[in-house]
Amino acid sequence: MRFAHDHFTMSYHQARDYGIDYRNFDKVDSLPEGVPLVAIAGVWGDYQNIRCLFMDAEGNGYMRNIRKWSNGYVIRELGVDAKELTVGEKVQMPASAV
Repeated sequence: MRFAHDHFTMSYHQARDYGIDYRNFDKVDSLPEGVPLVAIAGVWGDYQNIRCLFMDAEGNGYMRNIRKWSNGYVIRELGVDAKELTVGEKVQMPASAV
């Protein structure tokens, strides 16, 4: 995938200028298990949260809203701080052992 932007985190207005609308992404409480995803963008909310946008190979978009905690903007299921993600980075939540 190629992107017009080179930085993951951005303001709502920057996202809009790049044609990124987080409202087109499915809002999820957790990223899907075992599905390879590509990091698209992290759109700042009110400086207390960041809307992290991901897409799978089939073009399904996922929005994970991350609130700031004392240790940063950690996406629990990935164990990574949202501010450390890069555009186009491949991530995957491990499938749980059942």
